[in-house]
Amino acid sequence: MKHLLLLVVLTLAGPVVGQGGGLIDHAEQAYALGKYQEALAWADSAIGSDPASAEAYKLRGDIHQRLTQLDQAMQDYKESEVLDPNNARLYVSRSAARISEGNVKGALRDLEKAIELDPSDADAWYNRACAHYLARDNSNALKDADKALKLRPDHAYALFLTGVVEGELYREEAGLGNILQALELDPSIPGGNMSAAVLLYETKRYTEAIARFTEVIEQGGNAEDVRDAYFYRGDCHYELDDKEKACQNWRQSADLGDKDSEFIVRNYCETDERKIPKKPVRKRRRSVISF
Repeated sequence: MKHLLLLVVLTLAGPVVGQGGGLIDHAEQAYALGKYQEALAWADSAIGSDPASAEAYKLRGDIHQRLTQLDQAMQDYKESEVLDPNNARLYVSRSAARISEGNVKGALRDLEKAIELDPSDADAWYNRACAHYLARDNSNALKDADKALKLRPDHAYALFLTGVVEGELYREEAGLGNILQALELDPSIPGGNMSAAVLLYETKRYTEAIARFTEVIEQGGNAEDVRDAYFYRGDCHYELDDKEKACQNWRQSADLGDKDSEFIVRNYCETDERKIPKKPVRKRRRSVISF
């Protein structure tokens, strides 16, 4: 059961607002506090007051994006681009929305424009690394993530992505090191503990992997993550020759619908077998984008 695709939730660099005044300033303050409906009301007022404000349209697009109202966000970004086609951050924000829509090629076009306008923006390089990663272009994903890190050495998400790609290229130790460093910078990286746990498992550091999988389970959240964490934690115990704990975890994973766990419970846990007969080979997992 080697070389699993890491579960990774990539957090894109999305909206970053400017320093406007008046109505826009109120909208920005509400946005920064996560009060998106309030921010939206202020942004509507700002546009009503000044229909030629590219900044207001861009901000409203960012708010719509946070509310997962992507059609409205894209319309606002289009209006902002007409009014000011030279705002690099507009294209960074829109690239995130395009990726959420599954339009990786469109995102790459936006990011080419963003980098042309401002090659010093680490977030533009990071978002392009994410787009390349989703297009299964690991070579360019690594190059762009490295560029983001050169511009901003403490860019936790770029470091995390580098670790994920290294792991997929079977450079598990290097990948694990980068992921653990990224988690030191930002322990809240979505999917961080799961990705670290899988690489700890791959490098046979089973006791450490068990601790990480336990964190994933205790944090709850995505049901698929919890189900798989039970599966891999069970496999760690199996590798440590603890059938009882292994089967406890596989039963929990099976209860959550994992077919491999169901097979193992039926053919190993409920028998006197010392080893799993015809142990299932785990399929690679696909990645998820979240921001």
